[in-house]
Amino acid sequence: MYQLSVVKVRRRAYLEPWIIVLIIFLSLIVLTVCTGLTFDYARYNQRKTYSYYSTLSFTSDKLYDDFEKEASKNFTEMSQKIESMVKNMFHKSSLRDKFVKSHIIRFSHREHRVLAHILLIFRFRSTEDPETTNIIIQRVLHEKLQDAVGSPNLNLELFVLKKINKTETDDFLSNCCGTRRNKTAKYRVMVVGGTEAQEDEWPWQASLRWDGRHRCGATLINGTWLVSAAHCFRRYKDPARWTASFGVTLMPPKIERGLRRIIVHENYKYPSHDYDISVAELSSPVPYTNAVHRICLPDASYEFHPDNVMFVTGFGALRNENISQNCLQQVQVDFIDTETCNQPQIYNNTITPRMLCAGSLKGNRDACLGDSGGPLVTPDARDTWYLAGIVSWGDGCGAPNKPSVYTRVTAFRGWIASKTGV
Repeated sequence: MYQLSVVKVRRRAYLEPWIIVLIIFLSLIVLTVCTGLTFDYARYNQRKTYSYYSTLSFTSDKLYDDFEKEASKNFTEMSQKIESMVKNMFHKSSLRDKFVKSHIIRFSHREHRVLAHILLIFRFRSTEDPETTNIIIQRVLHEKLQDAVGSPNLNLELFVLKKINKTETDDFLSNCCGTRRNKTAKYRVMVVGGTEAQEDEWPWQASLRWDGRHRCGATLINGTWLVSAAHCFRRYKDPARWTASFGVTLMPPKIERGLRRIIVHENYKYPSHDYDISVAELSSPVPYTNAVHRICLPDASYEFHPDNVMFVTGFGALRNENISQNCLQQVQVDFIDTETCNQPQIYNNTITPRMLCAGSLKGNRDACLGDSGGPLVTPDARDTWYLAGIVSWGDGCGAPNKPSVYTRVTAFRGWIASKTGV
């Protein structure tokens, strides 16, 4: 007997059209609200940089002449004191999370008072009113200056506070020696020849070219003068055949200038490496920008220590071969004291008081061919950079126990001033 199988057919459920429309409508409302909230949150938390130019008058136990000269020891110490006082003022106020930094631009003397010209940088939310923030900054300075104690004695005589734009900020910083706007390489370790530098990282670096071909590095110390090595000009003496270029690439350069004259130290005698220093005057001044401006020169009394951060830069070879790099290279090196560098297995008492060693005794971090005459630089506590050395000589590139040897700039501070006025 056959059993009949009963197949049950399920009825497909359909939503009414008006329900579908309602669901879509509600979904769109939720999406719009969420998007708006996200946008408002991002906009509320987005921060914008604001810069202010300010002047504060002060008295101290030092005479104005003691710290008038930019980049001198007294200038640096006074700047650091005032910047630290200003930082503490804002850190103890409602602006503690908005204050970025203060930077002394210069000092001046007026009406029997000394003026500190300061750049103040803040980061405010984009929704905050600039005029209101200006009032708050003035109020904080007025309140905190009244409570400030210690030297220097800051006060509100001749006080100025003015909001400035990005162009004005860049101009102020570019006219200060030793400032860097792009700092991606800070405290980074590289290999021989280094990694490529970014725009604005080392704005004082120059390439010296003989008949258009890169030969040596150099360092800009003011608008018209370069410092380099004497041996760069041993065979190539005619200024008319030299050009100097600036920027992070050889081709294309950011700026080019001819050389008007070359001054080699009178005590330099090849094949000795001693007194390996020269200065070269540009045919016309270079305008200061973020990408091209001067390094600071240290006082003759400045001393270097093993914990100093140092960088050497150049367009030289990546290994012991004479092939220049189109992009500027950078490498962090260690300061090596003269006693160590004069050990028999290193340079066996050939390092004079006018030289300094930097690199790595393990090798692999070094200057190389084509970097001659270029800068060895180090920052101070204010993150202002100074020219410590000039690439001079070495045994190979990056070999163990054979660091590069540099002309010690502090030993020639007076000579540089006598030739250039810097």
